[in-house]
Amino acid sequence: MRQSQRWSSIFSNILLLAGLIVIWIAFAPAKIGGQVSYVMLNGISMEPNYHTGDLVIVRKEETYQVGDVISYHDPKMGQYIIHRIIRIEQGQYIIKGDNNSWVDDYQPANDEIAGKQWIYVPKLGKTMQWVRVPLNMALITGVLGGVLMAGKKTQPDQHGKRKNKPSAGSPGWFEMTLYTIGFLTLVFIGLSIYSFSRPITRTAEDIKYEQTGIYYYSATSPVGIFDTEIIHSGDPIFTKLTCSIIIGFSYNITGPLQEVSGTQQLTARIADGQSGWQRTIPLTPATAFTGTSYSTTAPIDLCQFQSLVNTMGEKTGFRPSTSLTIISQMAVTAKADDQNLYDSFDSNLVFQFDNVHFYLANNGDTDPLQSSKSGMIANPNTQANTFKFLGFEFKVVSLRILGIGGLILSLLSLSIFGWYFYNVTQRNPETLVRMKYGALIMDVYDRGLENVSSVIEVTSIDDLAKLAERQGAMILHMTRDFLHYYFVQTNGATYRYVSSDGHARETNHVERRETQHVIIPPSEADQSWKNESNQTDQNEHLQANAIPKKIILSYDKTDLHDEHKDSK
Repeated sequence: MRQSQRWSSIFSNILLLAGLIVIWIAFAPAKIGGQVSYVMLNGISMEPNYHTGDLVIVRKEETYQVGDVISYHDPKMGQYIIHRIIRIEQGQYIIKGDNNSWVDDYQPANDEIAGKQWIYVPKLGKTMQWVRVPLNMALITGVLGGVLMAGKKTQPDQHGKRKNKPSAGSPGWFEMTLYTIGFLTLVFIGLSIYSFSRPITRTAEDIKYEQTGIYYYSATSPVGIFDTEIIHSGDPIFTKLTCSIIIGFSYNITGPLQEVSGTQQLTARIADGQSGWQRTIPLTPATAFTGTSYSTTAPIDLCQFQSLVNTMGEKTGFRPSTSLTIISQMAVTAKADDQNLYDSFDSNLVFQFDNVHFYLANNGDTDPLQSSKSGMIANPNTQANTFKFLGFEFKVVSLRILGIGGLILSLLSLSIFGWYFYNVTQRNPETLVRMKYGALIMDVYDRGLENVSSVIEVTSIDDLAKLAERQGAMILHMTRDFLHYYFVQTNGATYRYVSSDGHARETNHVERRETQHVIIPPSEADQSWKNESNQTDQNEHLQANAIPKKIILSYDKTDLHDEHKDSK
């Protein structure tokens, strides 16, 4: 009974540990390498389906579809938002709250989304928020600690005192080896089930690319007006000092693209925002280029634009509030994974000007000299499916190979271990005893035999081990004349189990006999033990009494006489 409980405990621990690993993989937060995020709702934007205090667990996915409830971080608001996808445009997700009449200002990309709704638990968020309060957490910890301490089992000893219930001995190498192999087997089974439940391939991610354009200009200035004789990008330009400037534009496109080529042209446009009047002047002809970057420059006479505006005012009587816009028009073609790309990119540099000077128009927080545009190519191809864990990415096919290979090796190890265990125990039953109860057994030398008032024969080593574990005692073992003696001494009684290398003696009754004290020299004691071994079946009564009731453990080499007890 005790042994079955021991094995049940081992396998329960294996299952518990494997279950904890599965729970960790499934519910570990993304901040510590997991796949999920925990979002507590606060607001009415998702009513009537979601309410304040509800908990939503979102899980990271490769792609998201229209209708999915997702969570993303809004950089403007500085917090996570949980709303629903209503459409997808150029790789950007248009998000809207179920209870809102407007769409969200921020349009996240795929890699900016924390995850899609996986588990929804109403009102659990309020409970978690209450638990996170330090005072409440301390209260819960104190109550749990008190329950655990109060539930600690005790039992009375022979003097009526209470003592703690002893724990079972530490597992030996046999149990530890079986424990390890069994645990690995469960891990590889779980890994195999998980990997085979996911496809090997998935639709390839859309190919992303980005185009950027940077303007720059320069002009000369008389000494003493600016810090240097060169007017740099961003400085105002006074036409009384100089009319000629050099405008430059640099273009770059990034992404997994091949065979990039296109055309580029610079134009200048004077326009009045109130009347709608405008005039366009080419600065450079359309020029072909190849590669992912291109640069061009063009000279501009600013006084020419002032003269054009003045002429327009003289002839029409209208004085426009004009602006000068330098426009770079790009047309680009490329290839990516056998997909063709056709795109355009227009970048503007805007100057406000009057009769005195030209200066850059204020565009708020953006850089007036730089502009960018992101794009995406739909990819119909497939790619290897992957699984992310603790910041590492593994291919599903590799997980399948690892799971099946590890499972085969684990089962093979269990077979070899079982075969070894069977052969060893068939040759020597004592090896089985050592495997099962090695942590409880202590080898001793007999240095004296004393009167035995109570001798209890135990039917099996399992019963003796059960008694030792319950009493918190060690099993004392010694060998004499091919017989193995196992003893447990507790509460004034000696419990014994005797076996030989090939045959185990078992009795099913309890014997209590009185013995008289006889002193036997060491040589006679040895002969007595030999006679006792030879007459085992004929003199059961003698052998039951000729046992050590008290074992004296000593490392002293002093010659002591063994004491032997002859039965009446």
